[in-house]
Amino acid sequence: MTQQKERDKSKKRAIILEGAIDVFIEMGYELASMDRIAETAGVSKRTIYNHFGSKDHLFQVIVEDFLAERQKLKTIKYDSKKTLEEQLLAFINAEIFLIDSPKRLGLSRSMTITFLSDLDYARETVSKYPPSFSMFLDWLKEAAEDSRIKVENPLLAARLFNSLIIGALTWPPLFSNNIDKQAMKPMIDEVIKVFIARYAILNSN
Repeated sequence: MTQQKERDKSKKRAIILEGAIDVFIEMGYELASMDRIAETAGVSKRTIYNHFGSKDHLFQVIVEDFLAERQKLKTIKYDSKKTLEEQLLAFINAEIFLIDSPKRLGLSRSMTITFLSDLDYARETVSKYPPSFSMFLDWLKEAAEDSRIKVENPLLAARLFNSLIIGALTWPPLFSNNIDKQAMKPMIDEVIKVFIARYAILNSN
């Protein structure tokens, strides 16, 4: 009986989150109301409060789940048997996850607008999570130890690679209505070539 109740609770939670995501995408954080979220999710407002307590906590849970999924994709171990290009592409794809479907693109846009409108709130939220380049930093150090790349300042290199991805690949779609992954391929290839040209040791792969 307890297991069934837990399953029901988990299912209800998922339904609320999906409804809230749709409303945040449509209306933005500020204009989104618990009434509208309840209506979209097909549950009572009391049910939402019982699960999440407040709109802010609901939004924070959505952000946490979203970033946790990206972090899981970014948990990429250095592999001496794979080319640098293959492994760099895996990190790029993990970041592109944030925008590679209409819903995730909409959610990323909503989160960006929310954070840009309140920088203190943005800093408070972002401070709860490791930097988006933290896993890549670990990879860099291992690749350097294996003499595949030469990097004097791993932190700087990791931040540079992350900035190339964000600036060239994930930021522009936030201002358009769709994402064309095929059209992004030349830019993806170029980002990899730039990084390889700067840091790879010749004949390393």
